[in-house]
Amino acid sequence: MKCIPQRFSYALAGVIAFIAAPLSAEPVVFEGVTLIPMDEERVLENQTVVVNEGRIVAIGDSDMIKAPVGAQVIAGEGRYLMPGLSDMHAHIAGYEIDSTAAADSLALARNQFLLYLAGGVTLLRDTGGSPGHVDYARQIESGELLGPDFFFTSRILEGEDAVWDFSTKVTEVEQVEPLIASFAEDGYWGVKVYHTLSDPVYRAIMETAARYELPVVGHVPFETGIEEALKLGQYSIEHLRGYDFDGVDPAHLKETGGRTPLRFGAIRRMSEARRTELVALTKASGTWNTPTLAVNRLMFDAKLRASLAEHPRFDLLHPAIQGTVNNFNGLDAIFLPETKQALAEAYEPSQALVKALDDAGAGLLVGTDSSVPAYLPGFTVIDEIKSFVDAGISPYGALKAATIAPAQSLGIADTHGTVAVGKVANLILLEANPLDDVDALWRLEGVLIGGRWYRLTELEAMLRADLAELENDASE
Repeated sequence: MKCIPQRFSYALAGVIAFIAAPLSAEPVVFEGVTLIPMDEERVLENQTVVVNEGRIVAIGDSDMIKAPVGAQVIAGEGRYLMPGLSDMHAHIAGYEIDSTAAADSLALARNQFLLYLAGGVTLLRDTGGSPGHVDYARQIESGELLGPDFFFTSRILEGEDAVWDFSTKVTEVEQVEPLIASFAEDGYWGVKVYHTLSDPVYRAIMETAARYELPVVGHVPFETGIEEALKLGQYSIEHLRGYDFDGVDPAHLKETGGRTPLRFGAIRRMSEARRTELVALTKASGTWNTPTLAVNRLMFDAKLRASLAEHPRFDLLHPAIQGTVNNFNGLDAIFLPETKQALAEAYEPSQALVKALDDAGAGLLVGTDSSVPAYLPGFTVIDEIKSFVDAGISPYGALKAATIAPAQSLGIADTHGTVAVGKVANLILLEANPLDDVDALWRLEGVLIGGRWYRLTELEAMLRADLAELENDASE
């Protein structure tokens, strides 16, 4: 599996560290906790974990380690401590706007960041960045915003038949070099590509991004296909986009936008031999996959989409996010009934592909695509982890895809992703063991981030206070 070149560890030192500022002045100690370090499938009972200035400084049997004088002590008996979760396909407000407009969306971004923390998520990879995201990073670094560690790619790069009006059209090879150079200069983590790119432009992006040491993530272009994308070394593939149109004529895909039963039936028609071939090629290429199984189901399951408004934490969402639920139901107008049927029939084969990738040791990452499809930021990471388990992956394997695997894919596994002395203390405390049942992730007691301990009730109070302020502002 690929890790980011070492240059990223240096270039992103500020990105990795900004959540730690300002740090808590006092040590935080978890006493008598059951530890799930996530370095292997194991639990360590009756442990004391000491955190100082945002780092883990001691771990050991509770009868051997005592809390430092003045430390904040968290009772851990009957509770489980593990690394915070990750969403490796997030969309924070501002991805479609410039930095000036993003400042006006600050309340929405704050809501999303807090929702992620309230869901136990301490690491985000936003796959659709903008100058607005640079502003968010600066504000988190200064302590103006509270949120997870934050990585973000470039804007979406598309071809002539662009899907999104906020994407950047790249139709000529000559456009690529200055564009990639600007991404590197501005501090973007990677480059986001889409299926509408022409093959020559995509290949130019791959070659140029490699020279600038910027990972390329996103959809596989229709003209290129999954096999060539894997051979060219695309860093991560999102939503299985590429596997799901293997064998379909590129001309048909381009003409229809890929929204036909023929396209979405491809993964169901894929032979076991072809799946085995692509899985082996994926493993050999080191390409990561962010399947977003849970959100893929929303594309055909109208009942599930409608149920989003009944989620017990729906009232914590910013009104703008709540309002997108009905917009997302507009998918019923985009996809013909026969296309939705093909999507539904492709779901189990998609699960089988994800299980095959896991069995082969290919890299898997948990991601949600929220909140573009009105999926609840933060909490739906748990839905995606559950989707991995439903696909036949063990709870430990599913949790790996949300903890240590994201750290490995970002090149920060030496500081993130497991619980160990010297590592950044991005931790969550649970009331039950997620290795027995991943639904235990819903039983979150609190989150430690930036050296500070936040109970879930405190985070929810922050969210409600912000929403009350918005309501007051709107009524004036």
